[in-house]
Amino acid sequence: MTKNTNKQPSQIQQIFNGLMQRLELTPKDVYELYNCMSANQRFSDLCLKYNVPVKSEPVILPNGKRVNKHWLEPFYIDGIKAGTIAPPSFYTGE
Repeated sequence: MTKNTNKQPSQIQQIFNGLMQRLELTPKDVYELYNCMSANQRFSDLCLKYNVPVKSEPVILPNGKRVNKHWLEPFYIDGIKAGTIAPPSFYTGE
């Protein structure tokens, strides 16, 4: 039996990479894009464990449900890409 060397990014890495692409994500988006059913916990982990300044605001979906959408401010994204802001420890720049 061979060891799997194709390591998949964690859910936190996938969500952070999406935010770094300037996506505004709701829990529904996170489920559809990354098959993650615990989006709110992952956003909380980004904020509390990794000190990522994730912004959020409530939105109403077309079906009437209220959820939060999450995003990163452009200055934070640009700062990480320019090297003036230290990225989270798991970030590989992809």
